[in-house]
Amino acid sequence: MSRGLDQVTAALAQRLGATPGDLSDEHERWALYRRALEDPACLPGLYDAVAVEPDQSVALGIVLHVLGGLPPSERPAWVDRLGTERGRAFAARRAREIGILQSASVTALFADEAVQDPWSDWLQLCLAESSQEPAVLNRFAAAGRTKRIRRLATERERSIRRHSPRTEGA
Repeated sequence: MSRGLDQVTAALAQRLGATPGDLSDEHERWALYRRALEDPACLPGLYDAVAVEPDQSVALGIVLHVLGGLPPSERPAWVDRLGTERGRAFAARRAREIGILQSASVTALFADEAVQDPWSDWLQLCLAESSQEPAVLNRFAAAGRTKRIRRLATERERSIRRHSPRTEGA
């Protein structure tokens, strides 16, 4: 374990009032990081951990957990902390998709067919579970990548239709 990792994990453990355990084991470190992810005051320590974490799967896990709670302007810095191009590419895609989820209207993005094609199963599933926009739900009900996405979009669209206020004369 590098000296930097020793210092980062010790600081996180101290901040949490935790006994660090055997931090040469990635499972023990992940348990510490999971606790730290629940405490916003630990974000600076987690940011440091990403850069020194020897297990890139663990580092990527930290970044993926943090991205959704960050302002869009801070996401690239977290992505850039990852040690592999593959991890950075995956996290950058997730950051873009979180931006899509948080956009005011996903329907506008549906005007460009090419934009939808690279959307991951994760993004399609999130939209099928949470969108309030009939055009989005209808699209995923008809052409979602997996049966689960199509089923969830269909169920959500029906639920929204059942619970929407009816206009008089309709």
